Amino acid sequence: MIPSDADAAALPLSLVARILVVDAFGTPGLRALREAGCDAIHNPALSERTLANAMRDLDPDILIVHAMRVDEATLAASERLGLVVCTAPTTDAIAVNAASRRGIFVSHCPGRSAAAVAEMVFGLAIASDRRLIEACAATRAGSVDPPLGETAAGLVGRTLGIVGLGHVGQEVAKRGQAFGMQVVAWSRNITEARCDALGVDYCANLVNLAKLADVVSVCVSANEESDGLIGEKFFNALRPGSIVINTSPPSTLNEAALLNAVRTRSIRAGLDLHALDEAARSRDSLKALLSEPAVIATATSSALTRQAREAVEDDVVRAVGAWLAEGVVNGCVNRATGTNAVTLIHVRHLNVPGALAGVFDVLGRAGINVEEMENVICAGGEAGIARIHVSATPTEGQVVAIRGRPHVLGVTVQAINPEPRVT
Repeated sequence: MIPSDADAAALPLSLVARILVVDAFGTPGLRALREAGCDAIHNPALSERTLANAMRDLDPDILIVHAMRVDEATLAASERLGLVVCTAPTTDAIAVNAASRRGIFVSHCPGRSAAAVAEMVFGLAIASDRRLIEACAATRAGSVDPPLGETAAGLVGRTLGIVGLGHVGQEVAKRGQAFGMQVVAWSRNITEARCDALGVDYCANLVNLAKLADVVSVCVSANEESDGLIGEKFFNALRPGSIVINTSPPSTLNEAALLNAVRTRSIRAGLDLHALDEAARSRDSLKALLSEPAVIATATSSALTRQAREAVEDDVVRAVGAWLAEGVVNGCVNRATGTNAVTLIHVRHLNVPGALAGVFDVLGRAGINVEEMENVICAGGEAGIARIHVSATPTEGQVVAIRGRPHVLGVTVQAINPEPRVT
């Protein structure tokens, strides 16, 4: 129980932290959180509609969530919330900008489910090539003939085109090579050297990749640049009979263009339709696409293996432990990579209470903002050095005032090159 006496010593966060887990978290992961001294509340039954009320009632320090949408109102419902850990492959469902405005860190576990997604890619590719859905239905109906009388093309010796060479794309490339396929890749930040290191062929143009590939695997994250990335030009460049596998957000594909390619160019498609809301499911273009026999689809299945789940849970437990013990956020997606600091102030000081309070008082009165700081204690624990990144250069008088504050041993000022603030 947290002491009510205002003068009592505050318990460390790791001993009182309340964690709300809105995910199908396994028993070992929950046990590890509780063994760390946390009050881990597991409620996977919460929905987007009820989450904000739960946040308001429970006031957690940490929220662990999968692909559920977490909007600004939900983030604002808890005064204590300092960290959101997303167990999904991306943080697309989290209002990251709103979290940044409220000083809430957002983290995730990139790459931990990449192998599972890559396995799904080849499951969909083989199912499309071998017409497994049709074959299964025909066999159950008593037929022993190949589906539609067709013979599968096979994968060995064919060309696999990978769109996006991140964690998932690299795992797909490994499996393509194991299948004896020629692998070619395109990505916005791709380089020939990176492709050479992975043993794949470099393709500088997305449409050219479509022309080369027999099987295409789309492995990109959701952002403004990825919306509609695979469109009419891409589908028109594909060879008739090619297979397109999409385990990326549905918005990556132009549904109407894919539908036309399926109907007019004998394109086959395997889709994992994750993060679809009701409005998306009611789209006429999606309904028409899913009605085509040449299209097979699953819902939010690509990362769902026990191995992937255990790997993600291990990462979450480590991330929470690092946050509670050291204030370090592993896998953070919204820490600024640059600040507005133009000056670095080095303050050598005695390691006693209030030593830095006087420094901040001078800076605050001068209207100078502290952008970042690090305080390092020297061996023996008697003194330390504070490295304070500030938004403006203090005047000589302000530096003199800092030097005159109690417990300050020395001050030096260093100009630094300001870096654009990037989040």
